[in-house]
Amino acid sequence: MTGNGRRGESLLSVADLTVEFATEDGVVHAVNGVSFDVAAGEILAIVGESGSGKSVTAMSLLGLLPQPPARVLSGRAIFRSRDLMAMSGRELRAVRGNDIAMIFQDPMTALNPLHRVGRQIAETILLHNRCRAAVAHARAVDLLRLVGVSQPEVRARQYPHEFSGGMRQRVMIAMAIANDPSLLIADEPTTALDVTIQAQVLSLLQAAQRETGAATILITHDLGVVAEMAERVLVMYAGGIVEHADVRRLFREPRHPYTVGLLHSIPRLDADVQQLDPIPGAPPNLLAQPSGCPFVPRCALSRGREVCLTERPALVDLGDGRASACHFHDELAKDKGALHV
Repeated sequence: MTGNGRRGESLLSVADLTVEFATEDGVVHAVNGVSFDVAAGEILAIVGESGSGKSVTAMSLLGLLPQPPARVLSGRAIFRSRDLMAMSGRELRAVRGNDIAMIFQDPMTALNPLHRVGRQIAETILLHNRCRAAVAHARAVDLLRLVGVSQPEVRARQYPHEFSGGMRQRVMIAMAIANDPSLLIADEPTTALDVTIQAQVLSLLQAAQRETGAATILITHDLGVVAEMAERVLVMYAGGIVEHADVRRLFREPRHPYTVGLLHSIPRLDADVQQLDPIPGAPPNLLAQPSGCPFVPRCALSRGREVCLTERPALVDLGDGRASACHFHDELAKDKGALHV
C-alpha cells in the first residue's frame, strides 16, 4: 500500500446528486438526490438493474457525461476537500487518470484502436508526470507485466484488436493504476467475459487495490461479484438509493423488498432451490416516475397500501451504518428479509 490516506477516513463525499437527460420524448430523471461516502481504502459496490443510475452517477463525478443532453441539476462531490462538481474542465482533466481512475466496462471502445497499447498507457503517465518518453514506456511494460500480460515487451507494441477481451480489460486496469490513484471506479468490469476470465479480472482488481491502496467503487449488477469483492453496498433503483449496508448484513438481513428480490433471483449453493424467483414486472419509466414508491408495481410487501402509492419513501438511517427507503422496512426486519416476490 502506498499511503493514499488512512483507512476509514472519508475520501469522497457525494451529496444530493441529481442528473437528468433531455430527450425527444421528454426529460429522463436518471439520478435523484443520491448521497454516499467512500472511505479511504475501502471497496464500495453500487448494485442494481440496468438503468438504475449506477453508471450515470459515476460518470457525472468525473464530468464524463455529454452536456447536453445531460444536465447536473444539483450535487456536491467533495474529494480531498475539493468539489469535483465545481471544477473546470481543465481541473477535472488533472484529476482524471491521476487521483481518480476509471475502468470502463467495454475496453474495446475505451481504448484507441489506432494506437499501440504501450503508447496508450505511456500517454496516461506522461500526461500527469514529468518524465522522458522512454521512462514512461518502460513503466507501461512493467504495468502490463504486473497485470499478468505475458511477453509485455512484445504486447506493448500491439494494438487493442490483437488482445482478447480479458486481456484488454487487463490493459485497462494497468492504465488505471499507472499513476497510483487514490480512487478507482470500476464500471461493470466483467461484463461480456466468460466465468473463468471474470474470476481472473476480479482477482486482478483486488490485487490492484492492494497494490495502490486505493478506495474502489465497484459498479455491477452481479451480486456474486459484490459478495466476492465489496465491504459495503449501495442498492440503486430508478435513479435513487433504496438501501445501503455492509455486505454481510445486506445478504443476511435485507431491509428493502427490491434487495430481497435481487437476492432471490440468484442461484445459491447452500440451499435446495428448484427454480429461481425473478422480480416480476419491469423498472419504471424514468420519463414519468410514479408519485409514490417507484418499486410499488413490483412489490409484494406493499399489498396495495395507500402510503406506498402516494408517498415516495425517504432513505431512513436504521443505525449500524445501514439505511432503507421502504415504508415498511420494519416488517422485513421481523421476517429477517424472508419476503417472496
